[in-house]
Amino acid sequence: MSDEQTWPLKVSITLVGQASSPGAVVVQPGLTTLVGPNGTGKTRALRAIKSAVASVRGISDKGRKVHFLAAGRASPMEQFRSAVYDPNSIQQEDAAVGQTYHQSQWWDLESITGVLLALNQRADLRLKVEARLQQLFDRSIDFNWSQSGLTVAISPMLGGSPYAANHEASGVLQLIALLAAIHNDEIGALLIDEPEISLHPQHQAFILEEMQRVAGDPINAGKKLIVVATHSTALIPLRSLSELPSIAFFSSALRTPAQVNESDEILRRSKLSALMARLSATHRMAVFAERVLLVEGPSDEIIASQLASRLNQRLLARNAQILPVTGKGEFPEAAKLFRLIGKHVAVLADLDALADDNALVRDFSDLPEASAVAESIGRTSLTDLDKDLRTDLSKFIAKHETAVVAAANTYDDWSSSESTSLSVRRVTLARLLTEPNSFEISAVADASGLRTRFEVLLQALSKLGCFFLRRGAIENYYGDEASDKNKPDRAAAVAAKFGSSEPSELERNYADVLEALTLVAPNHRVDEDLLLRPKLGAALSAAFLSMTASSSDEQLNAIARATIGSHAGVFNLNNRSDNKALRIKVDIASPLFKRESFPFEIGVDENVNMVVLKKLPGSQTE
Repeated sequence: MSDEQTWPLKVSITLVGQASSPGAVVVQPGLTTLVGPNGTGKTRALRAIKSAVASVRGISDKGRKVHFLAAGRASPMEQFRSAVYDPNSIQQEDAAVGQTYHQSQWWDLESITGVLLALNQRADLRLKVEARLQQLFDRSIDFNWSQSGLTVAISPMLGGSPYAANHEASGVLQLIALLAAIHNDEIGALLIDEPEISLHPQHQAFILEEMQRVAGDPINAGKKLIVVATHSTALIPLRSLSELPSIAFFSSALRTPAQVNESDEILRRSKLSALMARLSATHRMAVFAERVLLVEGPSDEIIASQLASRLNQRLLARNAQILPVTGKGEFPEAAKLFRLIGKHVAVLADLDALADDNALVRDFSDLPEASAVAESIGRTSLTDLDKDLRTDLSKFIAKHETAVVAAANTYDDWSSSESTSLSVRRVTLARLLTEPNSFEISAVADASGLRTRFEVLLQALSKLGCFFLRRGAIENYYGDEASDKNKPDRAAAVAAKFGSSEPSELERNYADVLEALTLVAPNHRVDEDLLLRPKLGAALSAAFLSMTASSSDEQLNAIARATIGSHAGVFNLNNRSDNKALRIKVDIASPLFKRESFPFEIGVDENVNMVVLKKLPGSQTE
């Protein structure tokens, strides 16, 4: 391999029946995805890639590992979970995999055994994985050696006794294996055959996002090549045209897979870019989701889904799905349907659904929890408040009719055209909610007061999952001049520009949309500090209780190991004491946990809990 790695990397693969005419697959310096039906050669291609990438710069010269996870990776566990060897029995002892002598070559094992051996040897990697297990399942893991091999215990964090991995869901075991491999920085190239095995659709999306976080040129220590072969739409990263070259489309074992060259002119076509934005909509996923956000048509869906992606609102990972309906009249029925099948339903509607009638407000007011919300604002029901405001809006329009009608002619009404006679009312409500000072001076005071009261209703409804686009319709948020396009194409063109827009600008301009997205997909980030804090606090407390001013650094770290076990390897303690007081310098020893607040020093007279909380405040982003 030359000193400078040239990307992309072209890998030869053997085609069935055409040994003299080999095919090829192109690997990108990040995440490459192989897609296609069964039997089209994806697994053979993965093995060819495994051999080829071993000499890539950043892997071979850095001693990093090439690791392959086969589709049958869970097989070592199956004899403890099902009748594998004997049709009449299942092994009843605790599941055990591997042997101590396998530890030195864990990466050559293509099953769950290899990653579990690696996980057992590295406390920092285990914490990395456990942070995600606790987010998803409120589980933690533990390992012990037995005569049969390495045993795995699962502990429920919400109470209950630990249990052997035999009794855990296969999907949880698959996630443990995948996360351990994805976040292991010793691995320079990771190849996974069918990562979706046993995983719920939203967990497949979560795994994709985790892979995208670490995928990159392995010359960078924190990045690795990742190549996957999949049948899952949730694991295909295809949100923009720029991602097309990273996908190899297999159609037959007799033919080389099709791939778009990254220099191809087709990647610069604006119409295709808009099409790619629409392809991110997977409507059928709504039946799998825990939360469903109903929006009014494909334009709203395109904007909301692409906005969520740009602002890291991880919809699928949060078990949420956007689903478009046709017109505001379908909201109540669609919401009823999804509630009947056990979904949490939210609605993001055009403002005409509030201005024209009370059907949507009445639907949410009938929810069991609506009474408490109404009482919290001093009303008997939200429909009563809506009725009063509807009456007062009519009075406002009548009182300031000339100014209202004149101003309405300059405001775009993009809402439904079912009743154009209601246009003035819709536009007036939009101006009240967004620009009350835009009315002539004699109407400003009335407009501001009415707006305040409407906001009370809107905030109450938002607690129930009912949101409105205060400006009118989604088109009122664009700020573009391309009004000659049809609605979906215009939305796709606008969404295609989100990648070059500042997040703060999008958050400000699309605040109404973001409010709904945040409810259905609360952005609880993986919080590794929750696991690091008690470990560090315990280690420091023990060190101060046991050390002297002359204690060596080795002694301090030995005290930490005796207190928190192998987790002490995540930290490095140095004695900084003087004749006046005991002091310890604390640093992060593991490359997996980088914190700007480290290193720091702490004295024996300081409150360990307060200092640790300040240095590890939580909600770390990656």
